[in-house]
Amino acid sequence: MWRFVMLALLMPLAVHAQGYKVVVMSDPHLLAPSLWDDGEASTTLARSETKLVLESDSIMGAMVDEIVDMGADLLLVSGDLTFNGSLESHRRFVSHLDRLASLGVPTLVIPGNHDVNNPYSRSYKGQSATPVASVDAAEFARLYERYGYGAGSSRDSASLSYMCEPLPSLRLLCLDSNRYDTVGEYHSGGRVKASTLAWAAAQLKRSGGRRVLAMIHHHAVEHVDGESRLLPDYIVSNHDEVCSMLRDGGVKVCLTGHLHITDAATDDGLTDISTGAASTWPLPLRVLDVDPTGDTLNVETVLHDSECARHKLASSTVALTGMVSRRLWPKFSSRLEQVKPLFEEQGIDLSSLPATPQELSLLLLRHMRQPLEAGLLAVTRGGEDSVQAQEIMLDLRHGVESMVSELMPEHAEEVSAFVLKNLWPRVEPILRSALEDINRLGAPRQSVTPDHHLRLAF
Repeated sequence: MWRFVMLALLMPLAVHAQGYKVVVMSDPHLLAPSLWDDGEASTTLARSETKLVLESDSIMGAMVDEIVDMGADLLLVSGDLTFNGSLESHRRFVSHLDRLASLGVPTLVIPGNHDVNNPYSRSYKGQSATPVASVDAAEFARLYERYGYGAGSSRDSASLSYMCEPLPSLRLLCLDSNRYDTVGEYHSGGRVKASTLAWAAAQLKRSGGRRVLAMIHHHAVEHVDGESRLLPDYIVSNHDEVCSMLRDGGVKVCLTGHLHITDAATDDGLTDISTGAASTWPLPLRVLDVDPTGDTLNVETVLHDSECARHKLASSTVALTGMVSRRLWPKFSSRLEQVKPLFEEQGIDLSSLPATPQELSLLLLRHMRQPLEAGLLAVTRGGEDSVQAQEIMLDLRHGVESMVSELMPEHAEEVSAFVLKNLWPRVEPILRSALEDINRLGAPRQSVTPDHHLRLAF
């Protein structure tokens, strides 16, 4: 019943514009209804995911209706069409696109890291998950022949990249940034092959001055200070080369996804518009108003503030904290070894410190769960509020002091002072970059393009 309540919240929002109306969706992560039931396997899956996996098909159906009601001329989907790349889920996703096409709205897609040669394709029925058929690159192109991979597109021979002209005076360059060439291996991170970069540059040279939108699953521009170092799986590894190629070809706007954040970042005239996941609160869509005779692009963002989706994302703080703790553990334990001699000289007992990533995760949640939840929701939604950001930062700082008091009550004051002086300054700029929605980008720290309402040179 609650799935139908959520569908009712996906109400149409009219966005009036001149010219063409292009709707952008990312990361729907659809799992075909035929691949799950009400058994233990699907219940476990739903409990472990930040995404609304079991609701993904219903959400997609409701969004198709909404896109039609908007009067859209075109839908673009920037990857992770499916939850785990299963053939059945791709077929189900295509059926939604077929219905949309029958209602007069064409679609163009690119794959995401979940979509091709995914070794984790599963059915979630009964007591356990069972492997099911995935798709390779050739099958993906066949399935989506009517949605970007048909005769009307110029295809790259080395990837699932293509270029086409979906609307008069508008060309679309779709870059495949995924790493699926080795069957049986799964890669979240991405890169664009050197040969694909050369192919794309040649395509842009032949565009004849017509405006070009680019679409790629992974970020091309850093959305958080240090993203390429701290979150390398979410930005193409050769992003400098990709951005240079796009700029040299006259591209000013790139549509991305993958990190599930609704954010925009500009670097040297190239704006990367990252659309959050259609399977995660606040279930965003972007609406691009394209004036075929003008030189600006207006972008509006449609958010669906479903309470059950919001609760789902907030509650996933536990799982995300565990994941981050596992990733941080090597650096955490290494740094601990470095400072241990100094603490021991001061007679400070370190035996109560976390000895495993699991213990680190529980410690963080005991003292920081509330600000971590608030920060996750703020960054995912985008359009962060500076006052709220300051409150979250202060709560996180208090959480650090509270952790120290638990672990070292007899030396809490001096250890807190040491941590806040030596370790906090390393973390604080990164958190501030995300929570206040600002990027350094090699220049004095500056605010970047607003997340939800944009007017861009095009």
